[in-house]
Amino acid sequence: MIKKLRIKIILVITVLVAMVITTLVFAINVVSQTSTKSKIENRLQRIAQNDGRMVFGDDIDPYHDSDSGYVDNFSVMLDETNTIIGITLNRNITVQQTAIIPYVNEALLSGESYGEIGSYAFYVKSKYYGKIVVFLDINAQQQSMNNLIVITTIIGGIAILIFFVIAVILSKWLVKPVKETFDKQKLFISNASHELKTPLAVISANADVLESEIGENKWLSYIRSESVRMSELVNELLCLARLDDKSGHKLQMSKLNLTDIVLATALPFESTVFELGKKFDVEAEENLFCYGDESSIKHVLTILIDNAVKYSSEHGEIKVKLYTRSNKKIIEVYNTGDGIPQDKLDKVFERFYREDEARNSKSGGYGLGLAIAKSTVESHGGKIHAESDSKTWVKFIITL
Repeated sequence: MIKKLRIKIILVITVLVAMVITTLVFAINVVSQTSTKSKIENRLQRIAQNDGRMVFGDDIDPYHDSDSGYVDNFSVMLDETNTIIGITLNRNITVQQTAIIPYVNEALLSGESYGEIGSYAFYVKSKYYGKIVVFLDINAQQQSMNNLIVITTIIGGIAILIFFVIAVILSKWLVKPVKETFDKQKLFISNASHELKTPLAVISANADVLESEIGENKWLSYIRSESVRMSELVNELLCLARLDDKSGHKLQMSKLNLTDIVLATALPFESTVFELGKKFDVEAEENLFCYGDESSIKHVLTILIDNAVKYSSEHGEIKVKLYTRSNKKIIEVYNTGDGIPQDKLDKVFERFYREDEARNSKSGGYGLGLAIAKSTVESHGGKIHAESDSKTWVKFIITL
């Protein structure tokens, strides 16, 4: 639980920081590109206004401007029939005159007054003689914008990585109080459960002694019945405490014949199910093996099959199935009866969660069985989940 909480904290911090940094990087590049394009368009408008010639004495000197890359340009003057009547070349233009016509045609076909063609920006302006199309070499500006994108992306990535490391360190500090509280809770549950075993054993023994002296008595039956229920609860709490204490509870892992374990666990329920007038079916592929703790796996199967028997409908059906899929061992425990709503399928694995209080109190459940099953399966590196149509059936699926 603590590990999952740390992972969530790390993910939340990292995702939020990544969103902020990504937004900043995007904003910086958008603002820079917008500003650059605005300068380019303004320069093109100045040139077009002067019929393709640079304006000397203006606030922008074409030969001394710090942004001298904007100076290299050429202009094409067209009459009203789009026939070229003049071409003006300004400084260091490498474009061949034979390539000018395709540039002009593409600019006119775009239907836009401003745009970009390759490494040139163009501007189309109507004039008294027809129109003028001004082209400006923006290769340097494009390279600068690309470099800005690369640099800001790298800086943003490094910043996200730094914040990820900070989140990892910070998460450990944030969960420390929770871990201490959880450890105290586990210790209390473990100690309390051990302490309760002795008085429960004494109560049960005294009830047996009284029954031998005064004979059968309904009050003694109530005492014995509740003692048994309390003992079951204590045992479940101890089981959870052992599962939580990873350092103190070591699974005895070995290669197991999963087929034999499923059959050995499921078949003893056959007589109980028969007496209840229900149908019981077990299917298991032969010789399926896995690594695990035999007693723990049997305990999980017992919990699931016992639940299926308890909560199946009258004259209902219980199915236990073992098979392989994609090199995974799958165990399914299915029963007909009242299903589980879709929004509560994950909650049934929470400790002390009881989807139907009346039904659980009647069946004697405490809401710990499925929590134990989940912890045990996960300790084996597996997964368990529930499926249901919420009205007629429930299925629990273990993947090992």
